[in-house]
Amino acid sequence: MQGVDKRVINNVPIVKIYTEKFKTVVVSVYFRTPLTGGSVTVRSLLSRMMIKQTEKFTSNAVLLEYLAEHYGAHLTSNVVKKGSDHIVKFSIEFVNDKFIMEDIDMLNDITELLKDVLHTPFNYDDSDEAFFEREKRLMTNRLKSMRDNHSQRAFEMLLETMFETEDYRHLSFGDLDDLERLTLDDVKDAHRSMMTEDEMSILVAGKVEDKVFDYLSRLHSHEETKMYPYKGYPVRGVPEVKYKTAHERIEQAKVNLGFRVQYSEPGDVMALNVFNQLFGGSAASLLFTNIREKMSLAYSIHSQVDIKNGYLFVLAGVDNGNIQVFEDAVKRELKRVTDGDFEASFVEEIKRNMLSSRKESMDKPRGLISLNYNTLLKEQSVTAPVKSWTEQLEAITKEDVIRIAEKIKLDTVFTLKGGIDNDQ
Repeated sequence: MQGVDKRVINNVPIVKIYTEKFKTVVVSVYFRTPLTGGSVTVRSLLSRMMIKQTEKFTSNAVLLEYLAEHYGAHLTSNVVKKGSDHIVKFSIEFVNDKFIMEDIDMLNDITELLKDVLHTPFNYDDSDEAFFEREKRLMTNRLKSMRDNHSQRAFEMLLETMFETEDYRHLSFGDLDDLERLTLDDVKDAHRSMMTEDEMSILVAGKVEDKVFDYLSRLHSHEETKMYPYKGYPVRGVPEVKYKTAHERIEQAKVNLGFRVQYSEPGDVMALNVFNQLFGGSAASLLFTNIREKMSLAYSIHSQVDIKNGYLFVLAGVDNGNIQVFEDAVKRELKRVTDGDFEASFVEEIKRNMLSSRKESMDKPRGLISLNYNTLLKEQSVTAPVKSWTEQLEAITKEDVIRIAEKIKLDTVFTLKGGIDNDQ
């Protein structure tokens, strides 16, 4: 049994996803605002600080002890880019008290904890300076360790090259140079803006009754409805392909190709989703089967897409001597799709795998939350009725995949390779 009930209380949408599949309940709180380079780093740091200690639980140890006492409740935060927005998400998963012999109101306790988490930064003062500096240092170390990962750094440099003048170049978790300049006042300002200006949504999944709306409505209220259209960045043409190479002491080159998809009709979004899985997004894909397995041109290779914006990325580890051969091979596989040189049965196989993966994600409470949040965003950005995800997927044909492939244009090739910088 499963059902979705959405209500707007205190100008904040609350979505209850009732399911009897799980013994746990998950509550997720989303804050969404247009992405700007000046805000991602401070919002990322803020989200990490907020789940470490609160006004009531004045150290991480005390907070963790409280969570442990509540049968191992798990509190997390993360930041993501979605469309042209930056999203801060707080989630907590806890055992449904229907499965606990002890007389405890888990939902009440968890709600009070979340409220404490969300509102504590309003009261940050000089006594929190040491806490701020510690979290800033920990985040600095984390960003440095990510930068030390050659694959991650190559992808970041691809984004910087491909989106040189666009906000999309900014990573969801922030920038080291921006982090170094932050003060506690910056964090407080970002929190105040998030709580007053961001679009806020609350979703809960589990075997919960309607009283959950009364509990979750206590978390926060807005004086007026905050609702931003959910949209991607404008479609841009590709006048010419950009090439850039950087050199470091690495044995295996990282070759990344960035493509822009020239979206022109609503069906393009799902068609790109299917294309990606067929092209390089799965173990059965053309890139994996032909370039990695048959030709042995790449140690690793996959494609990934930003569906909302229409961006496709091919990321691979390649021998330094095979870089041009590899690039030509990727282009050849794309042409293979535009030429229709694949079986319609392959498309149907990919669609079955996608449907199976989606069903699998719905067997997890966090997956249910994510899928329903996507639905909530779509409801806020379209006025006409739209077909369900499954109906859209089932409608995709081989011809649709060919048509979307024809709209995919190579924008940037970025290579991080070993050797001396003498061939740029």
